[in-house]
Amino acid sequence: MLHSPNSPEEEYTIAFSRKDKKAASTARNVEALIHPNRQTYHILAIEIDQKKQLISLEDATYTIGRHQANAIVLDDQTVSRNHAFLLRICDVNTKQHSFRIIDGDLNGKRSQNGLWVNGKRCFIHDLQDHDVISFGERIHATYVSTSNLNDPRIGIGKNHVQSLPIPLPKPNLTLGSTLFHKATVGNPQGIQDSLVPQQSGDAAFVRLSSFPELTPLPIIETDLDGNITYINPAASNKFPELRTIKRHPLTDGLYEKLVQEQSEYVVREMEIGSSIYEQAIYCILQNGLIRSYLIEITQHRRTEQQLRLSEARYAAAAKGANDGLWDWDLHGNTIYFSDRWKAMLGFSEEEIGASPDEWFNRIHPQDQDRVTEDLSAHLRGDTPQFECEYRILHSNGEYLWFKGRGLALRNDQNQAFRIAGSQTDVTAYYSTRAQLEFKAQHDEMTQLPNRVLFMERLTHAFRMAKHQQSRLFAVLFLDLDRFKIINDSLGHRVGDQLLIEVSKRLQQCLRKQDTIARFGGDEFAILLDTVEDADEAIHVAQRILQALKAKISLEEHEVYTSASIGITVSSPDYQAPEELLQDSDTAMYRAKKQGKNCFEVFSSGMRAQVNSQLQLETDLQRAISNNELHLVYQPIVDLNTENIVGFEALLRWNHPERGLVPPSEFIPVAEDAGLMVSIDWWVLTEACQQMAHWLNIYPGSTELTINVNISAHQFLQSTFCEKVNAIIQETGMKPHHLKLEITEGVILSNAPNISEQLNNLKKLGIHLAIDDFGTGYSSLSYLYAFPLDVLKVDYSFVSRMDQDNGLAIVRTIVNLGQNLNMKVVAEGVETKIQQEYLQEMGCEFAQGYLFSRPLKKESVESILTNKNLPHIPAIPVTTA
Repeated sequence: MLHSPNSPEEEYTIAFSRKDKKAASTARNVEALIHPNRQTYHILAIEIDQKKQLISLEDATYTIGRHQANAIVLDDQTVSRNHAFLLRICDVNTKQHSFRIIDGDLNGKRSQNGLWVNGKRCFIHDLQDHDVISFGERIHATYVSTSNLNDPRIGIGKNHVQSLPIPLPKPNLTLGSTLFHKATVGNPQGIQDSLVPQQSGDAAFVRLSSFPELTPLPIIETDLDGNITYINPAASNKFPELRTIKRHPLTDGLYEKLVQEQSEYVVREMEIGSSIYEQAIYCILQNGLIRSYLIEITQHRRTEQQLRLSEARYAAAAKGANDGLWDWDLHGNTIYFSDRWKAMLGFSEEEIGASPDEWFNRIHPQDQDRVTEDLSAHLRGDTPQFECEYRILHSNGEYLWFKGRGLALRNDQNQAFRIAGSQTDVTAYYSTRAQLEFKAQHDEMTQLPNRVLFMERLTHAFRMAKHQQSRLFAVLFLDLDRFKIINDSLGHRVGDQLLIEVSKRLQQCLRKQDTIARFGGDEFAILLDTVEDADEAIHVAQRILQALKAKISLEEHEVYTSASIGITVSSPDYQAPEELLQDSDTAMYRAKKQGKNCFEVFSSGMRAQVNSQLQLETDLQRAISNNELHLVYQPIVDLNTENIVGFEALLRWNHPERGLVPPSEFIPVAEDAGLMVSIDWWVLTEACQQMAHWLNIYPGSTELTINVNISAHQFLQSTFCEKVNAIIQETGMKPHHLKLEITEGVILSNAPNISEQLNNLKKLGIHLAIDDFGTGYSSLSYLYAFPLDVLKVDYSFVSRMDQDNGLAIVRTIVNLGQNLNMKVVAEGVETKIQQEYLQEMGCEFAQGYLFSRPLKKESVESILTNKNLPHIPAIPVTTA
């Protein structure tokens, strides 16, 4: 049964029968009732650049596109040649008809940029009142179905009510660059020119049928029983079997379908062979005919299927991805945010909408311009992709760092209509980078700025003072007094705690704008950002000295410390910031020499001392080439027999002008100048050569050994063992006559090749001794781990054997050496009492002024000539 209202006051019911001619006649009468004089107007309001053109839709079909053959010509490059077509559809239940818009042309070819209705891309859409259709970037149309000619959406007014029911005189209307050349919005005459009389809407179907031969769209007509009454050439070419197959799928069951749907218009999909068609079925009641229009949608359906698969993959990827995904429809200005994208910001799926504001309003204000510029650059086509790092607000109120990436999709005119991408949380990277930057500019232990950051700030202050010469700043260089003693006696852990506590006290003495940096070891540098004069810097130094006087409690120890401070105040005479730091360092060394726990303000006279130091360095370099360096040899004695068992080789410098320069004066200069390693190798070569000579010419000296001190820089060279072996081979000395003295600091330096170096030396037959044992490290595990032969007790312990617990310390060291089957040598023995103590506790060997000062080689040769080993009596104390 088909129900259709005849008027608002009554209804009628018509029964359709395939065999009943009366029913067919009645149906024709009903068709006349379906389309009475209309009170509802269908209008397409097309806008270009804020100009509007109204079209009264009276025809059954309209083609729309850029090509001039279209019914509605849109003259714009963003519109396809055949962009879309309108097809009128009727609803018998409502006595009304409306329009369906389809993307592309009648051949099924789609438009380039797509058909967009209400911001969403679609292939087929049944238009509803107030739907907005976009044909391109500039052209938009509003579909209006209204009985009120005063509707503001069409903007005509009461004076032109009579013009609207009047159809177009001909189908062609060009819109675009020649917009309104046939009609003018707001002009009554223009409206009437655009909307002139034509046939009624029902007759449009009949008129349309007079052109079937021309359309490429397959058209099939049947009677109510399914018998074919007409097929156009397109249908005949497409389906040649139509007339030979009695119950063809395209004609079978059409009437039943209409009755089932209770409508005079039905659309269904049909699969014929490998092709898919959309079949629009119309019941032309007055003629007792059923007409079908067929549109091939095979490619569209395949595309949809691929799209569904792609979307399924995309959904799976979005769900499993660690990154947040987003997809921005630029036409509709809506963004899809994946669940992960929302979760990364601490939001649930429902808490984030589809507006771009959900994203951009959360971006840090300092980053918004950069993100906008990078995004705009990509949308303009200036960059191959969008990529930007920015901060975005988390739901917990914190800003996190993200890296956004995206790629735009573009139309034929290279205009972006969509951009999709991802958002990666890079907060950990930025946090790590910040930590690395902090570590690169700060001391790890005290967390104070290091030399790098200090120099940056000093350079800034220097430049500011150059621009404003009345502006003064000051640099203080500070070195803790007796820190090495505390560090060596109480251990490095206590020493580190002392440095941390000192750092805190120093900070409390400064202003917020000042900078304090740890330069390494026990050295600190302070930048007073602005000072009135030198007195202000002096007051700061006095506060620091006073703050350091207070007792410092470290674990179970109570420590007192002080500092030596050098002060330099800026002046226009300085040409580089480093000069101020250098002069502060010079002043600090002057304070050290003045007795420590004090400060010195730099003066130009101090440069003379620095120049003297530089001269000493120059003289030392000359001394190496002029053979001014020489060795002296201090005997090592067997305490029980007082026989000499060996010598320790010691370096001396006889300056041509200054005379004998103490090692404590020139060795630090050599180390600072980078000369010490080459000097060390010269010492080793000279000592081995001298001992080889003595062993060769004095037959009674076959048991003598020569001890040589090895520096850390020398020992840690990768070729150390090879060089030592080469020297032994070159001098001809047997390796078991050589004892290399190494400090605990070298052994415990954690260098990767320590153990390998020591083992290789042992393989050569060389003896290894630990020099100054017990002065710097508390760990004894290395004595078990490394192949050591001799322990040398430092003179600082030997000299205190008659004080406090000094004797117990030495006894412990001697017992330790004996338990490990190591020889023990006591250094710095100067009294008979010390010798007796050592003999009592079982110490076998010693050296010191009690037995002999260091001797020149001539003195040693005199002893070896006159006395046969091993029974050489104790050497009387003589000067070298």
